[in-house]
Amino acid sequence: MSVDRAEVKKFLKDWANTSSKPHFAVLIEGRWGCGKTYFVTKLLEEEEFTDRKPIYLSVFGIADVKSLETSLFYAGASTATKTLHKGMGLAGSIFSGALTLGTGGILGGTANLNKVVDAATSQLEQSAKNMDGALLVLDDLERCQIPMSELLGVVNRFVEHGDTRVVLCANTDSLNDDHFRAFKEKVVGQSFLLESDPVSALSSFMTEIGHLEAREILRLHQKDILDLYGKSGFHNLRALRQFVWQLASILEKMSVGYRQNDKLVQNLIVQFFIFFIEFKLDLVDGAASLTPHDLLGKYDDGKDDVRYVFDFSFDKDKEPSPKQRVFSKYEQDTGIRTVITVQNWISILISGVVDADRLNAELAQSDEVAGVEAWPSWRRLWHLYSWDFSDGSEPDFWSDVEDMQSNLNQGRYVEVGEFLHVVGVSIMLADHKLTGQTVPETIAQLKKYIDEKFVTQLTDERCRGVTEKFGRHLDSYDGLGFIGREGDEFKEVVDHLVRKMDAWHQTWLSKDAGKQLLKFLTKDWIRFFGNLTIINHAPEQRYLDIPILETIDVATFVDAWFSLSRHDEQLVVGSMKGRYEHRPTLLDAEGPWWQEIQVELKRRIATSESKPRNVQIDRLIGQINSAIIEKWELRQSKMDSNDGGVDHRLDDKKVGL
Repeated sequence: MSVDRAEVKKFLKDWANTSSKPHFAVLIEGRWGCGKTYFVTKLLEEEEFTDRKPIYLSVFGIADVKSLETSLFYAGASTATKTLHKGMGLAGSIFSGALTLGTGGILGGTANLNKVVDAATSQLEQSAKNMDGALLVLDDLERCQIPMSELLGVVNRFVEHGDTRVVLCANTDSLNDDHFRAFKEKVVGQSFLLESDPVSALSSFMTEIGHLEAREILRLHQKDILDLYGKSGFHNLRALRQFVWQLASILEKMSVGYRQNDKLVQNLIVQFFIFFIEFKLDLVDGAASLTPHDLLGKYDDGKDDVRYVFDFSFDKDKEPSPKQRVFSKYEQDTGIRTVITVQNWISILISGVVDADRLNAELAQSDEVAGVEAWPSWRRLWHLYSWDFSDGSEPDFWSDVEDMQSNLNQGRYVEVGEFLHVVGVSIMLADHKLTGQTVPETIAQLKKYIDEKFVTQLTDERCRGVTEKFGRHLDSYDGLGFIGREGDEFKEVVDHLVRKMDAWHQTWLSKDAGKQLLKFLTKDWIRFFGNLTIINHAPEQRYLDIPILETIDVATFVDAWFSLSRHDEQLVVGSMKGRYEHRPTLLDAEGPWWQEIQVELKRRIATSESKPRNVQIDRLIGQINSAIIEKWELRQSKMDSNDGGVDHRLDDKKVGL
């Protein structure tokens, strides 16, 4: 059971300073990051805590008893002050001058480190005597490489045969060792379980911040930080300390006016805590780790102005993703609208460097600074039922209606999610007779916009994003639900949109997709084959089920193929082998294409004067034959014997969104 730290401190002070010999050690237990080390080292720094010589030693990574005793010997022999000595390893003590001893010292002259260590061997038996009268803290027991029976044997020597007071610090959850349990029963007279104490720890961390204004902001938002810390569930004071230091560096770079914007600062703190603790630090055990790059949505790569972090799921029976679990933990279920761009957050998290100019320029565009005036007109209209028209803002309302209509006329809504918000808002306004059009007229206008403005500006990335980002059950975008999304009018426009995008994407697949894919063959081998078959570290896998190769011009493909090195050239057919092993139906469409490739290769042989090169090309023809053509022909014969089969060519394959 956890105990009050003040009571622990009182016990340790009495135990350390009693004139009688207790002959037992004290164990400070607690999970990693709960503040065990911080608690103990703070005691050692207090002049009034004890007159005993304080010696702190982390046994993390110490490999054998000899190394431990050598370190303890020099620690006990050193005349260094407690401040100099605390946390100092053997080499650090020597090179700092604490153990450079002349007349009357342990070793004379300027002996190098190896000689010091060798000479110490003959004096190890003096270590217990040197430690008499000391307060020894051995930290990180669970991460020591010495077998526990040997390590605790050394500790027992100090406890039983000298006047050394020994404090052990360990995460005993990681010490499933019979030797430790036996030792604990025999040598440890008192143990204390420390839980993290975020209130006092945070107060202490804030005193370490040198920038006065940043420190004051932290003090004012102390309750917010502690609330976030509690929601995190990690109870890791080391992580909290790192967060405070990093946050202070951001606050220092903010313009004075922005530091005085309480809502801006509060939202910045919330966002940075979630991003730093959940996406930068690896604190989650037994679960998929999140990285700063996971802050971006799947289709946000390459965009410089993303200001929203979300991961919606429309399947209520589906297991929440790691991002969704994070949002739920911090009560941010609709996602987070960021005060600076997501790309800037990623840069800060990865590098730890804050570009003041970029930071303040982006803060100027945040909702908290620019206000609703910075919103697009459709977003303000979305909040129709919250407008307070008593403040004289009705002219602004009509101006927004006109602006949204103007943007529609000029084809400025090209992102699917934004356009669907415009659809919902437009139908709502028409239904309330707040525009010059009826609802049917509005629907007709929106469909015309899709046909003449929206589809003509489509890209493959936007088109592919519809199913994966929204699904067939369109719900929300940018933190706002689509108005009227359950109504027949909204669904009518959406169905028209999806049909048109399906058709556009089908045309794109047959005309342009193969050309784009072929460019990767010579520039990005992993991306080319990752799109066609399952391989490790593929950035995308778009055509695993789509017979895209048949859309690529045969001669153009061979030209690209032959531009590779001879080594890579030989790997192409082998790399394709898995494509048809996992999805043999693709052979129905692509088998004839590979036949045409063989014909083209034979033509190249006929026009080539290089006999050695012709041997290489002929080998490629044989590889195609054994890896692809023979399997295709076998498949054709089986289909013929079954009186027909299914045609899987691209023109008939549904690849709709």
